[in-house]
Amino acid sequence: MDFFEQQDKARKKTVQLVLLFLLGLVATLIVINIICFIGFWLLWSPEQFSAVSTGSHSQSVLFSQFIEMTGYQATPSQNRLLNVWQAWWSSNLNWQISMGVLVAVLIGTLFRYLELAGGGRKVAQWAGAIPIEMNTRLLEQKQLLNICEEMAIAAGMPVPEVYIMAQEKGINAFVAGYSVDQAVLVVTKGALDHLTRDQLQGVIGHEYSHILNGDMRLNIRLMSLLAGLVMIGQIGRFLLHSSFSSTHRSHRSRDGRLAVGLAAIGLVFAGVGYIGVLVGRMIKAAVSRQREFLADASSVQFTRNPDGLAGALYEIQALSGGSQLIHHHAEDMSHLCFGETVALSDRLATHPPVLERIRRISPNFVAKERSRRRKDETAQSSVSRSQPKAFDQALAAATLTALVGQVTPDHVNYARNLYQNIPEQVKIWVHQSQGAKAYLYCQVLLGTGDMRQSVLDTIKKEDPSVLASIQQIWPYCQKMDEQLRQPILELAIPTLKRMLETERVIFIDRLERLIELDGRVDFIEWITLTLTKRRLALVSVNRSNSLDNKIAPYFNDLQVLFNVLVELNPDKQAAEAAQQAVCQRLGMECKPNQTLREVGYDRVGAALQALENVNFMWRKVILQGCADIVESDGAIGFREYEIMRVVAECLDCPMPLLMVGAGVFDERDIPIPFG
Repeated sequence: MDFFEQQDKARKKTVQLVLLFLLGLVATLIVINIICFIGFWLLWSPEQFSAVSTGSHSQSVLFSQFIEMTGYQATPSQNRLLNVWQAWWSSNLNWQISMGVLVAVLIGTLFRYLELAGGGRKVAQWAGAIPIEMNTRLLEQKQLLNICEEMAIAAGMPVPEVYIMAQEKGINAFVAGYSVDQAVLVVTKGALDHLTRDQLQGVIGHEYSHILNGDMRLNIRLMSLLAGLVMIGQIGRFLLHSSFSSTHRSHRSRDGRLAVGLAAIGLVFAGVGYIGVLVGRMIKAAVSRQREFLADASSVQFTRNPDGLAGALYEIQALSGGSQLIHHHAEDMSHLCFGETVALSDRLATHPPVLERIRRISPNFVAKERSRRRKDETAQSSVSRSQPKAFDQALAAATLTALVGQVTPDHVNYARNLYQNIPEQVKIWVHQSQGAKAYLYCQVLLGTGDMRQSVLDTIKKEDPSVLASIQQIWPYCQKMDEQLRQPILELAIPTLKRMLETERVIFIDRLERLIELDGRVDFIEWITLTLTKRRLALVSVNRSNSLDNKIAPYFNDLQVLFNVLVELNPDKQAAEAAQQAVCQRLGMECKPNQTLREVGYDRVGAALQALENVNFMWRKVILQGCADIVESDGAIGFREYEIMRVVAECLDCPMPLLMVGAGVFDERDIPIPFG
């Protein structure tokens, strides 16, 4: 699976989605007009025709002239049909009905788009889900958070906010959001109750692949577009409900006639609106089916445990309610979820048949004994703190750019080992608001040197409630292996996201001021600040579907980025030669010898923000150029790989965590003047 190709396909899929929507809208208009014409035909009489045709004489004359020109001789029954059609056309009812349908579709689409404009968190709330507290004591919820954190660390992506649909007994899950850093994961209570750890990991791997493949944005747009097509049916159901309610409230004959009239109109609207529902289901099936197969395959690639995902699907097959949801938006969410949310025929289903999905994952699974599944690993399994083991074999298997968006079983196993190396007490602290803020303050303290007391005085003045947590976490941060810092930051982010927006803005502003106190910014501080601002959505990120296909306007930004990577490389001569080759491939002039001290981290950040506007195929070229410079000396240092990960992160190309042997101190980690 090529990450950049999948991202490009996902964006092109949006164009296909719009075309399918327009075709579906045309089909809906045609069918609705045919149904209305049949009704007009049944109710039509010549006397009514003479009434409705007044003021439409010119259209009637044109229609008659057309018949005369063709010389067509019709039978009496055909004459009646032609007269009815002439009356229908002359009445302008066809245009009025078509305009009414278009207005209803537009209103429905616009309303749903505005309703879901808040992204993943808004979709989760719209689906009736509630957030899982990071310090929850429920074992099944702890296990879910444990899996999400492990796999996010393995994939090099933010830990998504985790929600639960507490009223849903079916086995299901979905992810939603407009970008990787704003994704949320929603799981049903039934999934937690019925699935083992391995099965749940398979489901989470499936959903994470939707994040990495760029499906989330496509699914939300699909939901908005299709809301318009089903708007007429929803109006019909509302009128039916209103008619039944008014009948129960009043027994007067006049009110009874009104209720019957509302019911009749509602029944017609609901029947006609079902056409939109049918077209919507066909569009969902066309868009979703192959992407579900791809997500299943990616999940197996992540975990190297096909029985885990196959077991989850088999549980859906065996459960009486399967993956169905009782929520009133179940139909709208059908293409979002891991399994079917409503009972549909296979031809209209948004997902492939469950047994077919199992067969593709593990052909012999159904015949296997269920008792052979792995023993469940509890959420409260003890962890031991030891020096993390480096594994460099991933580099031998693939280049750096080939790692983007790829999560292998080695990454998952390594992330599990890394997660276990994080002190249990630190996990508890960063899952609490004060502890999460304290951890970030400690990262600033690590880079302030002689100004440490001034930083503490500022924190004591502006955020005194966090001092006790700083005292608890600080000893761990001083002794902790450097390679654990960013994974722990990822564990703290979901807690920080639950702060109010004003609180997040104040917190980030305070972090920036604390970093500026010593007049410089070091590597750790820059990494921490850059990732935190992106995770908390306090930097502008290109959310549009329109990306620049030209690279020339960004040559100056690329020069800044390449020069920084050259400076971080121990072998300057080899790095500069690689930079020359990369610039030559891109057709840009090479301007070396611009040091990081001269550039400053703020200029690097501005360059990365500008490069967010290029399309994904150019992003692949950029990352490959960065990788060529980094790998030019035949080795990858810890800080080189970390800055590669930040570059990939800023380009929305998550790169899995890879440990490459950090040293105690790196002389190249020179603090740079701030600004």
